[in-house]
Amino acid sequence: MNIPATLADHPALCELVRGLHAVARARRHRQILLLAGRPAWCEASARALSTMLTDSTAVWLSEAETAPGRHPSRAAEQLLGGEVDLLILDAHGGFDPDGFGLACGALRGGGLLVLLTPPLAHWAERPDPQAARIAIWPYQPEQLSNRFIARLARLLDASPAVIKVREGAPLTPLTPPETVAPTCAPPLHTNPATPATADQQRAIAAILVTAGTRARQPLVISAHRGRGKSAALGLAAAELLASGQACCIVVTAPRRSAVGALYAHAQARLGEAARLDAEGLRWGQCQMPFRAPEVLLGAPEPHADLLLVDEAAAIPAPLLERLLRSHPRLVFASTVHGYEGTGRGFEIRFRAALDRLAPDWRALSLDTPIRWAAGDPLEALSFRALLLDAAPADAAAFAGFDDARIAYERLDRAALAEDEPRLRQLFGLLVLAHYQTRPMDLRMLLDGPGVRLYVARFGGAVAATLIATEEGGLEDAALRADIFAGRRRPRGHLLPQTLSAHGGLAEAPARRMLRVVRIATHPALTWRGLGRALLQRLEADARREGLDLVGASFGAAPELIAFWTRCGYAPAHLGTSRNAASGEPALVVLRALSPAGADLLALAERRLAEHLPVLLAGPLRTLAPESALAVLSALPPQPCPEPLTRQEWLGFAEASRPFESSLPALARLGRARLAPALSAARIRPEDGALWIAASLQFWSVAALVEHAGLSGRQTLIERLRAIARSLIPGD
Repeated sequence: MNIPATLADHPALCELVRGLHAVARARRHRQILLLAGRPAWCEASARALSTMLTDSTAVWLSEAETAPGRHPSRAAEQLLGGEVDLLILDAHGGFDPDGFGLACGALRGGGLLVLLTPPLAHWAERPDPQAARIAIWPYQPEQLSNRFIARLARLLDASPAVIKVREGAPLTPLTPPETVAPTCAPPLHTNPATPATADQQRAIAAILVTAGTRARQPLVISAHRGRGKSAALGLAAAELLASGQACCIVVTAPRRSAVGALYAHAQARLGEAARLDAEGLRWGQCQMPFRAPEVLLGAPEPHADLLLVDEAAAIPAPLLERLLRSHPRLVFASTVHGYEGTGRGFEIRFRAALDRLAPDWRALSLDTPIRWAAGDPLEALSFRALLLDAAPADAAAFAGFDDARIAYERLDRAALAEDEPRLRQLFGLLVLAHYQTRPMDLRMLLDGPGVRLYVARFGGAVAATLIATEEGGLEDAALRADIFAGRRRPRGHLLPQTLSAHGGLAEAPARRMLRVVRIATHPALTWRGLGRALLQRLEADARREGLDLVGASFGAAPELIAFWTRCGYAPAHLGTSRNAASGEPALVVLRALSPAGADLLALAERRLAEHLPVLLAGPLRTLAPESALAVLSALPPQPCPEPLTRQEWLGFAEASRPFESSLPALARLGRARLAPALSAARIRPEDGALWIAASLQFWSVAALVEHAGLSGRQTLIERLRAIARSLIPGD
């Protein structure tokens, strides 16, 4: 028997859909129905299905203009914080991994996901329009491999949790195990003013303890989606206001829409007297204002009894650290496997700051799902398809580690896509190393044009990995001129475009280079030189191929600058705005592999050394002086100036010449002598940072005194005079 034109034309299929829906509601699971066929057939069948299930709140994500009430795939983010019962996701217009994960998170228990796809056996043979997001210029989506889609199709085809209906194919039995004798799940908790689980109650109690302590004991809450962490924040905040324990609780998150659930539960607990608007929530004389992280740090705020940081994994770590320094009582909450950031990596990467600044911090996890029942098939499928639960090799795999037994190799990505255990290890390592790893990064890993993938392997375990991408080599002179003038920005080619459009190096796009996108080492094997060895393997391959440069771009943090400097890379450009991922200005570092590359790098270093004093006094005045010191120290020192300037140095260092009158000369002293003085250990790094803040960034006396932990202006001047004496070269 063959499938007819549409789903509605076959009573048995209609019965299957009704049965799936009934099972979903009885188990409070989210069931998955896949319709595979031509776009028109899939759309007509989905229309009929939607008409049948009139009691379900439906959302249709599709690029097809004919889809009823459709939203484009990019609108999936708007579903965060909301709930739907019927989600129709049309992959004919392209499959967006991030959008898929976001949309699935909005589907509540008892709901149905209907996935519309081309025939699974041929899906990977068709160009995928969403591949345009990873197609660097001049590649078109149809020129890219489709390994990600091929792997996804295999997983869907093999999954017993996915009920598959294929156009024109013989009909499979309509009573699979999933539709028989559904078990009864606990009823859905529907009172937003009370906790739904014992997990949530424990979280609320822990938040109340954090709010009541005088010591700096921040709380870190982590949970998978659907566990009610945002609700716990809102209920705890409302309890604090209602009991009089707090009057001002500030809420922050990557954006206002991310805390909708938090405010909804707080308002439900406080009742009709609570007023909610775009600014936050008010209840009598008490308030729960929302402030974006950068606003919270940049402007004076009323005293906050408690700071709640939701979706913390999506906020740059430097901003989180500044919040940690400035607020004695705060709660961080993050999604363990999210689509804005990965909580597991967040906890590991942020743990060092917590241990250093608040060693008594506490951790708590929420495990019991609320929006759906345990064992949900869609959660398991999305985790596996997007590798949200990927983990690196167990530390036991590196017992008896021996450098001589490490194998360094460049991986074949087609083979990797077929090797699920290795792919999971590798991607799990990336998640730990960079907590803003997203599902789209998996697609880039497998299909991105010009991507190179290296691993350090110990036996069968991935010990470290490096990802690089090919950039530059743009031969069109008119295109290079447009890039320099800011008229064009072809997709990809981050390093050459940055060096040209922002660094003033018009010929940079002509140079062939590799950009290192990620380096990740297993936590059990840090500080063993594996990342450096992978870089050396990459450089050797690039040199054999005649490339000009290898480089990277990253947030200008001192420890990262130190790593790249030790590996032989030099600063080439420092951005003037803060990077969205790191919260720091982006620093470009390069290593030359050819004479042409060496010429470009030398020119970039000279320009950066010339521009840095002006930038530090202007747009980079708020850059951490420790970062500025790390950049300045890695640049070639400038020659010592004329004798008259030396007299000014001595007048400040050994006499009573005023600091302000000596500033121009002292700025030149820092540019000329900081790097060699640090290298010879004549000054401490903290003194070098203080010198930069004082002489190049022109911080106020009050800011300098606070930064250095001094008692006042006089002690500051004495410290600066002592530093000057260490910097001034002998006769």
